[in-house]
Amino acid sequence: MKAHSDQGALGGKRLQAEPGKKSSVWLTRRPEFLAVAKGRRHHAALFTIQMASRQDATGLPRFGLTVTAKTGNSVVRNRIKRRLREAIRSKARLVAFAGTDYVLIGRRGLLDAPFETIISELVDGILRLKPRSSPSPKPLPSSH
Repeated sequence: MKAHSDQGALGGKRLQAEPGKKSSVWLTRRPEFLAVAKGRRHHAALFTIQMASRQDATGLPRFGLTVTAKTGNSVVRNRIKRRLREAIRSKARLVAFAGTDYVLIGRRGLLDAPFETIISELVDGILRLKPRSSPSPKPLPSSH
């Protein structure tokens, strides 16, 4: 019988982000999620976004994902979280405000929604939840 190793398949090494790429910071602990739940929120068709400013207003934005059990079984919930995670990686972390925490509560409609729709709703929701202390965005030049 072969003895099992506690080091896992990677021999105890952790996966590192590629050099030069910013990795999103994720919320993982219950107190972090509860703190964000006390903040502001925006309800979209595919998910709800909760936002709270942190004490260190200079840090990277952090994201947390949650999908309730009433949404479906674990396969469904994990598919929803994978789609949200990819939307955050591709666009949301670029428009999110520094020093803020976001929690996305996924809904079942995410399964069938086009990815472009998910991204546009996510970006719109983040911009609507602009922290009160951040400066107003500069208006875009008109194309008349």
